[in-house]
Amino acid sequence: MASLTKSLLRIPVPLFGTAASALTLGMKKATAAPRYAMWALPGAAGAMWFIWPAVSDDFKISLGMLPDPEAEAAAAADASAAKTAAVVPAVTVELSEEAQEKVDNAYKSDDQVVEEKMSDEEKAVLKAVEKGDFDVLDNDWDQFMEKSIKPGEDDDDDDEDDDDEDDDDDEDAEEDDE
Repeated sequence: MASLTKSLLRIPVPLFGTAASALTLGMKKATAAPRYAMWALPGAAGAMWFIWPAVSDDFKISLGMLPDPEAEAAAAADASAAKTAAVVPAVTVELSEEAQEKVDNAYKSDDQVVEEKMSDEEKAVLKAVEKGDFDVLDNDWDQFMEKSIKPGEDDDDDDEDDDDEDDDDDEDAEEDDE
């Protein structure tokens, strides 16, 4: 047994060299521990001051230091459901045709509602466009182009006219000054 103890004391320990020197230093420091005992409570409180915010709420709940919000929410929901069931009688609501139609179409997307209100011609155009055939829109595009562009009118001319008007305003202001 003595040889085992000697062998264990010769184990290398970082910073101390061997386990024997680490044990010797630890024993000497332990004799001074009673002098610092009065600082144990303030030291622990100071350490918790820094550590406690880093501790997760789940851990605090598991220790019983915080109430469980999920359990409280479930209890509150059960209580309100029981209260509501006991207090509120069943009520029948009569809706107008327009309101009933809105309720019936509430789950539908806007596209579905619009498609139901489209004419047959519009539905045919939509189907052709979905297939990639844009020939049905050629006439509409041509009419739009004719309405939006007047032959012989150039945008650059408009810009030059605007510049000329600005120059005229500047000349009028100079004449007023004189």
